[in-house]
Amino acid sequence: VFLGFVAFFVLGSLATRAGRRIKERRGIAQARGGRRGAAHAIANVGVAAVLSLGVVAGEHPQWFLLGAVGALSTAAFDTVSSEIGQAWGRTTILPTTGRRVPPGTQGGVSLLGTAAGLAAAVAVAGVSLGGSSHGALGFGMVVAGALLGSTLESLAGATRQVRELLDSHALNFCNTAVGGGTAYALARWAGV
Repeated sequence: VFLGFVAFFVLGSLATRAGRRIKERRGIAQARGGRRGAAHAIANVGVAAVLSLGVVAGEHPQWFLLGAVGALSTAAFDTVSSEIGQAWGRTTILPTTGRRVPPGTQGGVSLLGTAAGLAAAVAVAGVSLGGSSHGALGFGMVVAGALLGSTLESLAGATRQVRELLDSHALNFCNTAVGGGTAYALARWAGV
């Protein structure tokens, strides 16, 4: 799991820096030069950290491992898709309406951003599970969780009522909880 944390932080940092001038020109670059605070870290890796405790102390550590990696892969998907999509995504749409919106609109998605996010989720899953015995099935569970969590976050972020209730940190926390929870639940259901 440790390598998954490292992979997430490296990919997230690189994606935040990528296209920084473009994002600054558009007024959508991360504040403070992309440096993030404790609330952001907890929102993105808190779920993975809690699930990691089950890897060493849980009755079925393999389920907790897949859940923790699922949460990290989801965080990577979300961060990379947002940062790359904001800089280079050609068309950004709201998934709830199908309407074009400016890059950086909460809940907006672009094809390039989504592809980059999926690649980041696959990379984190690969780094984290490369030496494990979980094989393609466990890998698929993790990536499925990342895809589901990120899709639901985009839908939630595109909904005005949700944006009024939850800030971006809360949405990120929910995103990783869905991704990690999905991977954990699939592992438990399959008896991996």
